Amino acid sequence: MQQTVLDFDWSIAPVTRQAFFSESYEQKHLVIKRAKPDYYRALVCVDDIDRAVTTMGLSVPEVQVVKADASITPADYAYESGFIDAVRVNQLFADGATIIMSNLQERVPSLARFCRALENVFSARIQTNIYLTPAHSQGFRAHYDNHDVLVQQVEGTKEWRIYDHPVQLPLNTQAFDPHDVPIGEETDRFVLEPGDMVYVPRGLTHDAIATDQTSLHITTGLMTRTWADLMTEAVVAVAHRDPAFRASLPAGHARDDFDVTTMQTTFDDLLARLKDEASVADLVEDVRSEFIANRVPRVPGQMRQLARLAELTPDSNVGAQPQLIYHLRQRTDPKGDEVIQISCQGAEIILPAHTKPAVEVCLKEPHFKVTDLPGDLDDAGKLVLVKRLVREGMMVSHA
Repeated sequence: MQQTVLDFDWSIAPVTRQAFFSESYEQKHLVIKRAKPDYYRALVCVDDIDRAVTTMGLSVPEVQVVKADASITPADYAYESGFIDAVRVNQLFADGATIIMSNLQERVPSLARFCRALENVFSARIQTNIYLTPAHSQGFRAHYDNHDVLVQQVEGTKEWRIYDHPVQLPLNTQAFDPHDVPIGEETDRFVLEPGDMVYVPRGLTHDAIATDQTSLHITTGLMTRTWADLMTEAVVAVAHRDPAFRASLPAGHARDDFDVTTMQTTFDDLLARLKDEASVADLVEDVRSEFIANRVPRVPGQMRQLARLAELTPDSNVGAQPQLIYHLRQRTDPKGDEVIQISCQGAEIILPAHTKPAVEVCLKEPHFKVTDLPGDLDDAGKLVLVKRLVREGMMVSHA
């Protein structure tokens, strides 16, 4: 039986990736109805939540318990140490509270694979919150999030209500405040059944309530970087080189009698300097390097892979680690030799430039024979390369 590929295209099917980004992303919510109740069960199930709560020794905020019409604090379900009281958590759930499991992708391999696949698409950190809600209960009142979410309904049913879009694409600093933000009129209402999903862009107000069944859904958060983030990085980068950006604001600028218009010329000059001195290519390279360096290895079965290294032959079937996130570039080293540099999973590997054709296949292709690698390496050299990349967790043997 072929294993389900837990990736972005699977999660939004039958909607295509192109349609999603052109018609929905950062624009409007998208509801996908499937009539396939088992569609998302490969990701997580109620038994996984039960096992996590009762046996993993979790703490706050990995586990939170909430109820829209009641005030529940960590003191109600956790010890002073921060570790949760599993019995009390389950008692509160039985009384109608919602259990939220944060960042469970760090503990459940299927969720980890799914998040890594989405990170490959969005070039952003992906996190999950798992919501287990009793029948006829509600975890949160109407609100908006300051990051986009994909919601996968796993078990049970939940009725969703969509309201206004009071803040278009809010920043992290523009969190929802029920006292300042109007909910607006209801614009859509629908029930998610097992196997259905909804995409909700940040800033769109919504709420959800379980129907007559216990509901389990995954909220997958897209923690993307914004143009504002890039512009901030640009100012910092230029300021490190240009002392004009590091000059103090005029003395007395906070006084009522200070003429703020006198600052306009300097401000305009700094904007012009920023435009001339900031390099988009350099900024994106810095952002890329930081992102890739923070993608920790996801290497299930690595112990067995290393134990079988000696068994590899030129006829062995191998391939790239699934959903590998890396950056490959060619450069000149301090000795003047041409080399390639692989940045991946927080590591940097330097190899001779002539290995580049073979390395590109090693990092991209899921299935091939060692001997079929392109380039000028002989079979012995190909084996050395493959074994090195298997040791680094970038390749796997299918033997």
